[in-house]
Amino acid sequence: MLETLSSQLQQAGAWAPILYISFFLLAALVPAIPTPLISALGGSLLGFVPAMLYGMVGLGLGALLALNLSRRLGRPVVIRIFGSKTWEDWEMLLGVRSPLLWGAIFFTINTDLVVMAAGLSGLALWKLWLTAFIARLPWIVAAAWFGDLVLISDEYLLLGLLIGLAALVIINATRARLQQLLIRRQLKHDDTANSSQTQQHATVEADSRKRAARLGPDNHPP
Repeated sequence: MLETLSSQLQQAGAWAPILYISFFLLAALVPAIPTPLISALGGSLLGFVPAMLYGMVGLGLGALLALNLSRRLGRPVVIRIFGSKTWEDWEMLLGVRSPLLWGAIFFTINTDLVVMAAGLSGLALWKLWLTAFIARLPWIVAAAWFGDLVLISDEYLLLGLLIGLAALVIINATRARLQQLLIRRQLKHDDTANSSQTQQHATVEADSRKRAARLGPDNHPP
């Protein structure tokens, strides 16, 4: 697959940037294609700066496509299967309505399949899109830089591989702890919000009772 994309990009000529951007849209439809590989491919054939700039456009459009498809087509099916109340309860339990949690997931699991999964949640699309764009952008920039340097020096290639390996080890070691922290934070926020709403309702009810007591049974309108 990667060799086919590389060959098409080399033969595209002046249309190479547009074709490069379209690869990100293809990755949104076929989540098996990792976007960092596309960015690295662009860096090797277009250069670092063009691959980074066009990659940002492709990343934004691809995330927009994946989220809208998932929200418009996938979420209604999931709600129909599990029921609206059950699905909302699971969202609250897992904390998937937190942009911070999705940001951590997008950064650690940088695939469009995860972006599609995020579209099934009830979080606003613009929040998911912005979170996905910000969290995945460092990978696009790093991959474009890596792809550009591969053609210049084998030493840079070795350095990039070592940095990438170290990053994967660190991310894998801290991913579970970070996700648990964000889930606990979201659950605490939900409990606080529910407690505040309950307190407001109790205050309103108490005020109503006080007004009724001051009026007395003879002062109530017929």
